[in-house]
Amino acid sequence: GITVDPALLPTMFRNAPRAGNKIMYDPLVAEFIIDEQLLSWLSVRNWLNGIAFPESFEQYKNLSMQARIQMGAAQPQYSDASVSIMSNKNNPIITFKFTDVFPISLTGIKLNVKDSALNVITATAEFQFTSYDVKRIG
Repeated sequence: GITVDPALLPTMFRNAPRAGNKIMYDPLVAEFIIDEQLLSWLSVRNWLNGIAFPESFEQYKNLSMQARIQMGAAQPQYSDASVSIMSNKNNPIITFKFTDVFPISLTGIKLNVKDSALNVITATAEFQFTSYDVKRIG
């Protein structure tokens, strides 16, 4: 979602709302499948640890090294991201391109001994971003 807070124009009797000029975006919420090696979940977890370095400054240094290897990022705490909506033939038809994305939350892993091996384990991550663009393909 998108929110624009109105500016208030003071008048003698009441404050009159006027069109605002600062857009705020709701976080990007992504539910994803956790693979056998936990790579998808650990990537987001390590990213969060690198941004907030809850135990040592070394965690941010490791984030920088990981980002340089994986993304070639100048600012390793941020990344650009694309999400595509696919057609019924599995071709992209709409792409959302997000700029300066960084994680703000990650759910835990729900483990249940009663689940069968066929059950898929998922997690949800929330990301904040600077802006996004929507592009129709074709």
